[in-house]
Amino acid sequence: MREFVAALTMLAVVACSSENSTKSKPDAATNGPAGTGGAPSKTVGATPGDSGQACPATGSWAQCSVLYRLDRAGLAPHLDSTAKVDEKSIGGLAGTTSFVVKIGKLARLEVFLYSDSAARVADATHLDRKQFVNATQEQTIKRERTLIENANLIGLLTSLNSHQRERASDALTAGPPQASSK
Repeated sequence: MREFVAALTMLAVVACSSENSTKSKPDAATNGPAGTGGAPSKTVGATPGDSGQACPATGSWAQCSVLYRLDRAGLAPHLDSTAKVDEKSIGGLAGTTSFVVKIGKLARLEVFLYSDSAARVADATHLDRKQFVNATQEQTIKRERTLIENANLIGLLTSLNSHQRERASDALTAGPPQASSK
């Protein structure tokens, strides 16, 4: 009987390890930097800065680095490939990429990625800043969205959870993944 249990345990270990080794790895077409034209992925992309991975650490935000950073903050982000951004006052510049990330069940983050921070600053002048709050401000009865700006990224977070607003803001204002200095 003891040999049977040991054999069954070994069989389970072998089955689990072979299942993990046969899973496909994400490729550059699905998790590449913003603006590459790859199909959107619904899961978190590669770790920024890892050699040979699809999300290089370039000092600018990319779709995969946004998802990675939100995931590391414990927010369980999911790329919503069917949703379109609602904000029409920004995002019209050439080279701008926009996408929607669902955070939890109710929160929605509209992300705009620009070619550089100067383009982001220029486009951000079109926002009516009275309609937004930062992560540490209390929302009023108007339920303002949270404005997150950093480097080449503008994020507009719709969430009533103040803890969630602060975590998302902290994750994205910490800065994009930086290239290693060799």
